[in-house]
Amino acid sequence: MIKRLTALFSIPSYGLLFLCMLLQGMAISLSAPFLSIYFTEQLGVSIGMFGVFLSVTLIAGVWISTLIGRRSDLGLNRKSIYLVATLCNALAYSGYLLIQDFTILFIYMIVFTGLGAPAMAQLFAISREAVNKSNFTEHAFANTTLRSAFSLGFISGPLIGTLLIATIGFKGIFSGTIVVFLLIALLVFLFLKSNTALKGNAKVKVKNFRLSQNLSILIPCLILVLMYIAHWTSTVNTALFITHNLGGSTSDVGLISSICAALEIPFMIMLGLLSAKYSNRVLMMWGGILGAVYFLVVIFSGAMWQMIAAQVLLAVFVAVITAIGISYIQDLLPSMPGYASTLYSNSSTIGRLIGSLVGGGLASIVGYRYSFVFCFILIIISVIMLAVSGRHSVNEPSKLAV
Repeated sequence: MIKRLTALFSIPSYGLLFLCMLLQGMAISLSAPFLSIYFTEQLGVSIGMFGVFLSVTLIAGVWISTLIGRRSDLGLNRKSIYLVATLCNALAYSGYLLIQDFTILFIYMIVFTGLGAPAMAQLFAISREAVNKSNFTEHAFANTTLRSAFSLGFISGPLIGTLLIATIGFKGIFSGTIVVFLLIALLVFLFLKSNTALKGNAKVKVKNFRLSQNLSILIPCLILVLMYIAHWTSTVNTALFITHNLGGSTSDVGLISSICAALEIPFMIMLGLLSAKYSNRVLMMWGGILGAVYFLVVIFSGAMWQMIAAQVLLAVFVAVITAIGISYIQDLLPSMPGYASTLYSNSSTIGRLIGSLVGGGLASIVGYRYSFVFCFILIIISVIMLAVSGRHSVNEPSKLAV
């Protein structure tokens, strides 16, 4: 493993990309846990309207990411795309400091969070291209290691955010988020090389590619959507299930969340190592099976210790869909890393959006415990789809010489 990591970080720019990913996770998590409090207490917005705000901004991000993703594989400079997206994210969070009217803030955030949305997908695409140019062949290991940096940043961000909000208030967490995004932009501007070499390569005729007409790529995207719906439906209801059904406390909720987050990182690295022996599709299937077992444990659980023990299963499942999932899609479109990374990003975003919207409504109808039955069913459908889906790569669009 040490040799693999040494070889991986010897790839030009990979260490920088790892740092940028870590900082990106930290930037997002600095303020994310506190946004609902800010909107309801500081802006006087209902929790329902806050949900609408999140939904609309996510949809805007999906739309713009798709437009950029399709065009980024035509030879556009990924460094410029990533730099602009990162600066737009900094501008987006500046809105929290400058705008106090919810309606104006809503419009402002739709624009700038949408323009900042392609950052994550382009970072993975830049990494994929860097790995492709090297002699390193373990693409899934490169992706899982890079994704683990985001998780590491996402763990440390809330801790820093708690200190900032306690000492400075909401202005502290928003200012901290802006500073981190500006730091990423500075690092990218100074040290990341442009992908100018791509301009001399063949271009992909992306405009002829229709996702709806290519089942070999559409089905994997649908699988990821279903898995993310299950994951986020569970995420929405787990805390309330613990406090209402199991008699746990908020401390128990925090403990369970911390255990899962801490386990995700080593599992991501282990999955990267296993990817050298097993296909991403097989790993996705095993991740889905363990996810289904997790939801069964939750459905029949009656004590906190069972939930705590089950976090091992959940951590593997989350590690698979977040770290292996992107390699699963990228390997289907090896010459279109920008579009492939965007497809993964959009699939996860759509799944999170639907899961967030469905989770609360479902729990109000059938209860917190039985909402996990819905999650179990979705995972079983996903595993079946993985089992019957094709093993071969998608037929990519024809390439045109420049």
